[in-house]
Amino acid sequence: MTSRKLRLFFLLFFVLVLSLALRIYLLNKIPNSISGDEASLGYNAYSILKTGKDEFGYKLPLYFRSFDDYKNPVFGYILVPFIGALGLNEWSIRLPSVFTGFGVVLLFFLITKELTKNNKLSLLTSFTAAISPWLIYYSRVAIEIETALFLSLLGIYLFLKGKNNNLFYVFSFIIFGIAFYTYHSNKLWLALFIPVLLIINKKFNKFIALGVLLLLLIAFPYLGLLSSSKIALRPYAISIFADKGPSYSDAQLIAGDQQNKFIGGQLVHNRRFTYINQALKGYLMILNPQILFDSIQLGNTRLVYLWQIPFMLLTLLTISANPQLLLIFLTWLILGFLPGALTWLPVYDRRIIINSYPIIFFTCYGIVYFLSKTHNKLKKVFSIMFTFVISISFFFYAHNFYLHGQKEVIELWGNGMKELVFNTEKYQDKYKRIIVSRSLNEPLTYFLFYKKYSPQLYISQGGTKSGGYLEEGKMGKYSFKEITSKDWDLSTLYVWKYENPVSCFRILQTVYLTNGRPLANIGTYDPIFTKCK
Repeated sequence: MTSRKLRLFFLLFFVLVLSLALRIYLLNKIPNSISGDEASLGYNAYSILKTGKDEFGYKLPLYFRSFDDYKNPVFGYILVPFIGALGLNEWSIRLPSVFTGFGVVLLFFLITKELTKNNKLSLLTSFTAAISPWLIYYSRVAIEIETALFLSLLGIYLFLKGKNNNLFYVFSFIIFGIAFYTYHSNKLWLALFIPVLLIINKKFNKFIALGVLLLLLIAFPYLGLLSSSKIALRPYAISIFADKGPSYSDAQLIAGDQQNKFIGGQLVHNRRFTYINQALKGYLMILNPQILFDSIQLGNTRLVYLWQIPFMLLTLLTISANPQLLLIFLTWLILGFLPGALTWLPVYDRRIIINSYPIIFFTCYGIVYFLSKTHNKLKKVFSIMFTFVISISFFFYAHNFYLHGQKEVIELWGNGMKELVFNTEKYQDKYKRIIVSRSLNEPLTYFLFYKKYSPQLYISQGGTKSGGYLEEGKMGKYSFKEITSKDWDLSTLYVWKYENPVSCFRILQTVYLTNGRPLANIGTYDPIFTKCK
């Protein structure tokens, strides 16, 4: 191995170690609570490990049902061996995202190397990915976003390697097929970008044909399930087309035009034009720089560093010298924004994370191009300046994320639920029944997760009847329902939301959020209070 290759190897090794450290450090404390989706996926994987069935009693389901929603299967099944090895906890459910996030950083290097043959650019791209707030954040949560990104990038890398060995084409399409069972937004991007890859590749042989056939065979079960309204509910419900308001408004305008005998009303107010207008409006909204450069969910940090902006703009001005790269990345970006444009429910950055690669590539390409056009005497000065700016930016990010992020309360996540479960558990042996108010954030799921409630026992008791919020839930002596006066008795322990005080209950303990705000009360019925007589 030459000294240049050895130096590249050690630098890449340093980048990968750094990326792993940033993703695994304080993993169980940042974010400081697990979301309902994390808890649900974790418990379902735990149930499959113990019984081969999910919380509803379905054996090895193709899709994970939770909260009357259907989660894609790949990430859920990846969790099973981790839970088997480490138990059901924050570490076991988040480590798969850490490792796929680590793999993403490596793939940034490999894809850039394959496209440009430029070692410096490849190394800088992987380093920027390693310290990217966007990628770090989603590598630390037990949701399928980072897994979807990893599989998509791996499929692209294998496709690029197909030029040297046709067998890689087959492996590439198999990976694309598996990626089809990850994040919903990823499906749309894959369906649009794979044909672009085939066109840019400019060749079609028996290996590619076999790969495409395998992709279709792997994806076929999902396409068949789309006919089920239950499976298609989530992607449709968050799409802009679920909002029927514009269509109803156009129908009223058509009726008015017909009544007034105006010409062209059915053409101008056609619902198809309404859908196109909704899509264009959504696309313009997703291009808002605020999404990338405003504060992320945690630690008052941005998705993308501000110093990346000038270099991205420089790349847009200069990359035209390489038409193939320009075509690949502009197409990638345009299609990558589409899933975010067609949905209305935040957080939008999840749906455009596939564009993290071209955005980081554009940043690094701009830096390398700038230095290549700089006089040798100034190149060292600019390199030191860039290193200083990047270091300061990363220091600000790390300070906010790793220090202040430990206290950050993310809305709609389960902050305080772990403490609520354990504090309720302290009193449970003294009471025949425990009622937990459903007004809390998906309490059944959190109690199942943190108590590591036996899946065999839970399924034998009937399992989950609905998604955990449409119907009452039961777990041994625990009931999850709205608390009414009919439930009041001295042998029952009650858990209710702090904002919903009950005058007849004596508070035994109040549970607080990380930021000190009260979350819930644990207490008992006390008939001596005046209002209870």
